[in-house]
Amino acid sequence: MRTADSLRTLEGGLMKTIPIGKDISLKPLLPQKTVQPDDGCFRPTQNDYCFLAGDNRVNENVGLGVLHTLLVREHNRIATELSKINPYWDDETIYQETRNILAAIVQHITYNEFLPQLLGDKIIEKYNLSLQSRGFSYDYDRDVDATVPYAFAMAAYRFGHSLLPDKMEKRSSSHHLIGEKILREVMQNPHELYRPGAIDAYTLGMVNQLSQAMDSAVTEEVTNHLFEEPINKLSGRDLAATNLQRAREHGIPGYLAYRKWCGLEITNSWDDLWKLLPNYTVHLYRSIYRNPEDIDLWSAGISENLAPGSMVGPLFTCLIASTFRNLKIGDRFWYENGGFRNSFTRSQLNEIRKYTLSRLLCNTGDNIYTIQRLAMLMPDHER
Repeated sequence: MRTADSLRTLEGGLMKTIPIGKDISLKPLLPQKTVQPDDGCFRPTQNDYCFLAGDNRVNENVGLGVLHTLLVREHNRIATELSKINPYWDDETIYQETRNILAAIVQHITYNEFLPQLLGDKIIEKYNLSLQSRGFSYDYDRDVDATVPYAFAMAAYRFGHSLLPDKMEKRSSSHHLIGEKILREVMQNPHELYRPGAIDAYTLGMVNQLSQAMDSAVTEEVTNHLFEEPINKLSGRDLAATNLQRAREHGIPGYLAYRKWCGLEITNSWDDLWKLLPNYTVHLYRSIYRNPEDIDLWSAGISENLAPGSMVGPLFTCLIASTFRNLKIGDRFWYENGGFRNSFTRSQLNEIRKYTLSRLLCNTGDNIYTIQRLAMLMPDHER
């Protein structure tokens, strides 16, 4: 609560921001992190500050910093519009209403754009992840536990580490490549975002850049150079090793235990694992683990042969889909729910359903004039 309050202006429902230099034509940035400024931040000088947000990972990499910035800009845009429509609303009312709307927009984009690309249409239908095209949902079930399971947080939802590229691209307003930086240079080092045009450049870079393939390979930028200090080239950490160690510390069962939980085929024989994993991965595991039951969940999860229509293997498909199903039907505040005091009106829902990630990026960028209709898919000219 204290963190949330510290990020608010307490006027008009707005979040705190700072201008980009003296250029009033550019939208503002996140406030500066002036308390414990060195925590999670590489500072070239004592006058350089990272950003402050509700999530302390805002400075983890420049991509996260961009998304946090765009969401705060959208919050303030919506709050400003609400205050015009409802001039008698006080700060708290405008803030909370805006917060509810933006949370609904994020839910809608996640289930409408992200999950179908990640899991495929058949899994969306199987796990009841489809959204209503009109009206309200009455699927809420108070007996469904909507807490996030450890297996999801510590392993399955870390699948994206395999997709990371070596570099982050920057693109012009005409979508031409104008620069790129290796990942280690933009981790805990968001200072370039203070430059006019940087938010747009990285935004358009992300929507035009291909991800890597989903497999056991993870870029060296995060397996040898994670959070590497600029003045100490031997300080880089290993994200893959961190994933394995964190899961072990939390007592996460192994790969085969979760295959069984999901009702998937299991085996106790090394010779039969090739049905589930690439041959070279099985050979590596055989040289490392005493028994197939010892195989770590995250490592095997990103190595599995992909499920039909999905970007991940059958096990991670199951763990991710079941978690998002529970988050949808076990959440009383799910944005489509009808019949509650906090429910949106039918007309409000219709407006939320019009939202796409592309619309949000256009609303909040400085000079983004064109973008593909679905921001998570490569534009046609790159296919």
